[in-house]
Amino acid sequence: MRKLLFLSFTIVLALCLPADLLYSQTSDKEMRELLKSLKNEKKINFFFDMSQAKIHGKSEADFVYLEDLNSLYDWTNLWKVEYKPNLIHDFLVAFTSQMSFRGNKVKFGDYADAKYQIRIVVKLIGQKGSTKMQAFFEDAANQSVLFTLDIVGTGGVFGSTVNLMGDGFKRAGNDLAKQLDYVFRKGKIGEFNKKPFVEKSFPLI
Repeated sequence: MRKLLFLSFTIVLALCLPADLLYSQTSDKEMRELLKSLKNEKKINFFFDMSQAKIHGKSEADFVYLEDLNSLYDWTNLWKVEYKPNLIHDFLVAFTSQMSFRGNKVKFGDYADAKYQIRIVVKLIGQKGSTKMQAFFEDAANQSVLFTLDIVGTGGVFGSTVNLMGDGFKRAGNDLAKQLDYVFRKGKIGEFNKKPFVEKSFPLI
């Protein structure tokens, strides 16, 4: 009799709970399992978006134009075919090296047929190469965002403008690896990434 009464009470309680609460509890659990399963993917697509970047306080086009005016070389072409591709390469090498060092077997790169993708949106690049970016981890088929990570890379001290940026991109790659490894292992975003992304807090130095 007691078991029957307890069962009846449980059913009534479940019916009284808001539907969205029940869904969110199930959804959170399923999401955690999904995030933890990402480490089992064989490959993940990876690409950069610099269309929103503010470089030394300017748009990419204005920054490149001014650098070209002050250079004896074709800086515009160098940025397009050498400098920018090398920055992305520096980021990806640092990122993949750290992911591998932490025991992750997933391959990251130009994999258009991969189920998931990481879209890196560069937000700010300072005078010394320090950079802020955001990483959007997405389902490639429908472009839906599973989660986002804010990334920071400290620039250099000495060297050319591009070399200082390279330092920032490498450290940003390391930062992403640290955070993504946590997501893969724990199935959730780390506590260190819960602060809001505020551009004004980033000094252009």
